[in-house]
Amino acid sequence: MKITFLGAGVFGTALADIAKDNGHEIRFYDPYKYPDISLGDATHGSDLNIYTAPSSASDAILPDLDKDTPLICASKGFLSIKPFKDFKDFSALGGAGFANEIERAENASNNASGANNPTAKKITFTTSSTTAETVFSTENIHLEYTDDTLGIILCGALKNVYAIGAGLYGEADSTSAPMSYLESAITEMQAILSANNANPNTLRLSCGAADLVLSCTQDSRNFRYGASLKNHQSPESATVEGLSVINSLENYPDFVIPDSCNLIKDIINTIKGNHATK
Repeated sequence: MKITFLGAGVFGTALADIAKDNGHEIRFYDPYKYPDISLGDATHGSDLNIYTAPSSASDAILPDLDKDTPLICASKGFLSIKPFKDFKDFSALGGAGFANEIERAENASNNASGANNPTAKKITFTTSSTTAETVFSTENIHLEYTDDTLGIILCGALKNVYAIGAGLYGEADSTSAPMSYLESAITEMQAILSANNANPNTLRLSCGAADLVLSCTQDSRNFRYGASLKNHQSPESATVEGLSVINSLENYPDFVIPDSCNLIKDIINTIKGNHATK
């Protein structure tokens, strides 16, 4: 297949490497890394588009895409599937794995001598796409299927917000969230998925609790962002999707946060309050 990745960051590039190794023709649209390649040129003749850009870039990309070309969203910053409502074939991809872990897993799959590399853990993606198996499946990268596209989307966005909270509320110099915090976050995510007509059981998949746990560690930009605020340090300049989610809440008037979800409300209010004082 001819596949266009809409975004050439570290995550999108890691996914593209898998697809390329599986024999697919890869192109990128990224106005920062490839300013000479237009969206039209990058997507012309594509059999599949995969959205890997920050969610904040969607308004500049989605309206001009061919709505008849299948689209998979692998970006973790949307609180609804409404931005994708005009696409005839839309699905999502999520899962627990940082870009460097995905790269190690893929390299091990391609190198017989590295198949047992202890640093290359197996990665599981959760998807609602019936074509993702042929794109991303390798010896060390597996896919699990659910028809809950909205659940995948919500898990990806919510885990980033809770990861910021893990950095904000964690103990001094902590490298990960305590179990009590993770249990509270999982309980709230289940309630939020239910309130927004997604399947709370999606949390049992790789895109859910497993990705949350991974994101609530110091290897996550969202966690480090929260920790930097707690320690009154300047945050990194890289994209922090959890912050984008919080800043985009007003764009999702139908998004429901149940009254019982005090933890995420506290995180949102703390972030908004912090920005209001600057």
